Amino acid sequence: MEQLSPLDTAFLNLETGNTPMHVGSLGIYDQSTVDGAVLGFKEIIKFFESRLHKVPSLRYRMVEVPMGLDYPYWIADPDFDIEFHLRHIALPQPGDWRQLCIQVARIHSRPLDMGRPPWEIYVIEGLDNIDGLPQGCFGVVTKVHHSLVDGVFGAQLLTALHDLGPKTSPIKVDKPWIVDRVPTGVELLSRAAFNGVRNFTKKGKALSQHVLPGGVDLARNLIKGKPDQDSGNMLFKAPKTRFNDQVSAHRVFEAVDFDLKDIKALKNTKAGVSLNDVMVGIVAGALRRYLRTKGELPEESLTAMLPISVRPQDRSNVQGNQISFMFPKVYTDIEDPSERLDAIHAATSKGKSANDKKGGSLMLDVAQLLPTTVTNAALRTALKYNLTNYLKPLFNTVITNVPGPQLPLYFAGAKLVNFYGTGISYDTMGLFHILFSYNGKISISVTCCRSMMPDPAFYADCLRYSMKEMQKALLPKEELAAKKEAASRRVTRKVSADIAKKAVAEEKVVEPVAVKATEEKPAPTKKPVHKTATGTRKPAARKTTTRKAPAKKPNSAS
Repeated sequence: MEQLSPLDTAFLNLETGNTPMHVGSLGIYDQSTVDGAVLGFKEIIKFFESRLHKVPSLRYRMVEVPMGLDYPYWIADPDFDIEFHLRHIALPQPGDWRQLCIQVARIHSRPLDMGRPPWEIYVIEGLDNIDGLPQGCFGVVTKVHHSLVDGVFGAQLLTALHDLGPKTSPIKVDKPWIVDRVPTGVELLSRAAFNGVRNFTKKGKALSQHVLPGGVDLARNLIKGKPDQDSGNMLFKAPKTRFNDQVSAHRVFEAVDFDLKDIKALKNTKAGVSLNDVMVGIVAGALRRYLRTKGELPEESLTAMLPISVRPQDRSNVQGNQISFMFPKVYTDIEDPSERLDAIHAATSKGKSANDKKGGSLMLDVAQLLPTTVTNAALRTALKYNLTNYLKPLFNTVITNVPGPQLPLYFAGAKLVNFYGTGISYDTMGLFHILFSYNGKISISVTCCRSMMPDPAFYADCLRYSMKEMQKALLPKEELAAKKEAASRRVTRKVSADIAKKAVAEEKVVEPVAVKATEEKPAPTKKPVHKTATGTRKPAARKTTTRKAPAKKPNSAS
């Protein structure tokens, strides 16, 4: 039995029917590496069940303290049923990328059942028409409530459920799983009384070390009349955009892959610039292009929330959120990609420096000041009456970077080909970016409210354009020309492969056979035999009709 932190509880309080507060992922797997090249759903269940002991938090469900007088608790669910959490579906034909994105968004928009361990996994078959993927691939969509995981723990969860090679077998666990007894209301209230006294010192520390100094800094900036525009903390200074309104219950999902070598080449053009700076620059360029196309680009720069992991090494396997944040400008008001990257690097450097000086636990400490009963009532009232629409957005979007393994992983023998993240959308902040690097690639995946971004494929084009724009501005002309030529060759090979594949599918590639007109006759064409789920069905015999001769008309002379 383990208590949720104040920050974890905040994710619970923010949840409504339109704003489910879970994060997740989409993994795409090639099952040709499995013995027999076929992986059944029952085998997936058995494999997943054999790995649950590595991630005990997946068996946890929440119990709330009566009247919200204390933070909730996680308990090991005595009624855990793995077949409730693992589900099996398929895409209709043709099974292309757009259909997959729509299905992921539809799954992600539905809230989790908080009466059970708050996670679900969907195995999706039918991914047969996606560029760059071999035939027979399947997808795995994961949903986990944000109160249970953060980005770093999510990456560790990915590692725990995968192997380094295809030749694996389920692990046998001899130790029985120990479950918790569901605590009574009296027990929970007793714990709440004890915790109220213990947390008094934590609230005093947060008040003296963070809140009061922050208030002094805010007053100093107000007296100056001009805040520090290059600061890494631009909270409450975001212009309102289409992404900062009330969200609907519907979501969109999109993702773009980049070669990690290309991102590193951009990073190496400027001293001190990080990979994260380059990726934030690509997102900023895409936001600028997207909003300018809509005629909605603000004159002042958009700001972003960049989560920073403060998870200690000795708590690497503990669920929950161990994060802090910085809120820099992303300089969408700067047109030149090189100048924009310099400004982003300066802002993120200041934000990281300020975060380090404060010990990296600002949000975790300040969260201790939030009384549960007051917080619950305030947040639920604001969400119920849409009061958040009258507030200026704290920031415009989230950009979180999750480093993944740089070697191939295997799930039940199937090779992980691509991996993308899914984020949260809530009132005043509907656009969420996740950067994830895996096995030589780095992806930008986007989750957004469908009303705010009805054209996610166009935003994906904006991300690709922003990357090319940055390459043109930073790379030498000779290197850029070589990259264009290599890309052209890849496109030519792909088009040739697609044409050949289509021709084979339509049975247009046939060996010519010479037939003598007098001595030999070609074999009669066989009628196609259709297969059904119950066996083979022969074609029905063709019915023939005989036309009757028209009746003779009587002779008019008679």
